[in-house]
Amino acid sequence: MKFKYKCLLIIPALVFMLDQVTKYVVAASIPFGQSVPVFPGYFDIAHYTNTGAAFGMLSRANDAWRTPFFYVISVVALAAILIYIVKLPTTERLMAFALSLVVGGIFGNGLDRVRFGAVTDFLSVHVQDKILWGIHLDWPAFNVADSAITVAMVLLIISAIKTKS
Repeated sequence: MKFKYKCLLIIPALVFMLDQVTKYVVAASIPFGQSVPVFPGYFDIAHYTNTGAAFGMLSRANDAWRTPFFYVISVVALAAILIYIVKLPTTERLMAFALSLVVGGIFGNGLDRVRFGAVTDFLSVHVQDKILWGIHLDWPAFNVADSAITVAMVLLIISAIKTKS
């Protein structure tokens, strides 16, 4: 079996399982809206939900069109990725791996949307530097599926740069 198809079978399944298991553990052990410091002032495990896209985009939009919009976008993205992977040359291993990460992320967050109407987020990165500059930065909470998609985007950029050189 070709590498690209192995990636498409294995990577999304691993991302999906890790995403769902971690979300389950967080939901079962941390009350909604609460967080547990891991590295105080920098990183917490929290329990939040997000009805929007990445970083809460569209979370305040009307449910009547937001929910179908996310379903349609997910199906279109999956179809496009599958078509692209089928046509992808076997030498494009990094691209196949990256696109497989995206598929896993789409399924992980997609199941949350279908089951709960929102995505569970639990990784909370922030900076509360009171000593040096008084900086306070909060990155929107995210999850394993979001992380897989973000890593995939970095890999796709690297792949595109490698292709051009």
